[in-house]
Amino acid sequence: MKRETKLKNIPNHIAIIPDGNRRWAKSKELKPWVGHQYGAEVLKKILRTTLDLKIQYLSFWASSKDNLKKRPLREVKFLLNLFQKEFTELVSDKDIHKNKVKINIIGDWKKQFPKKVKAPMKRCIEATKDYNQFYLNFFVAYSGTSEILKAVQKIAKRKLVDSKLRITPEFIKENLLTRNLPPVDYLIRTGGEPHLSDGFMMWDIANSQLYFSDKLWPDFTARDFRKAIEEYSRRERRFGA
Repeated sequence: MKRETKLKNIPNHIAIIPDGNRRWAKSKELKPWVGHQYGAEVLKKILRTTLDLKIQYLSFWASSKDNLKKRPLREVKFLLNLFQKEFTELVSDKDIHKNKVKINIIGDWKKQFPKKVKAPMKRCIEATKDYNQFYLNFFVAYSGTSEILKAVQKIAKRKLVDSKLRITPEFIKENLLTRNLPPVDYLIRTGGEPHLSDGFMMWDIANSQLYFSDKLWPDFTARDFRKAIEEYSRRERRFGA
């Protein structure tokens, strides 16, 4: 058996844009939304690998605002049912509790989702609120552009009240939805289209290393994920120096 190389220089915070679910389903002559179900299974494998590698923060873009507003009604219903099912299972997942994984859900899901879908999501947050070993962050009904806009609006209101208020990078961070998360070290996007979308974690990926995979998300394996981490470990981060 080939001996596995121990990785060095592991990123502390990885963010994933899991692109390609619908294209994958179409290539299999399945309904486009079925790809989301297969994609959910991939995330479970990636999470286990993340825990094995002791990567403390994993952020996952589960849906954008546009996903829920512009997709066909049948696909939106499928997505909502999938969220309900997966979060119901996640709240009792043994790996989550064994590894003390704190679950955060970031975005406008509380405004957009029906009660039956929100209920298991809230249970996940409540059941893991005191954990602090690992952090699993879901971005649901999220827009990075909207996040920045709201932060600017909040800061502007406070500036009107206090003209001496100093607007620093730290102060901006305090007004973001991601205020409790560290900067993203490594952004991984699947799907073969190397671009960013809707300002995803715009402030937090300012100095991130980027990794683009040609594989569609349902085909992205734990081995592929580990290969991405191996590449990160070989890179040198200079931060402008």
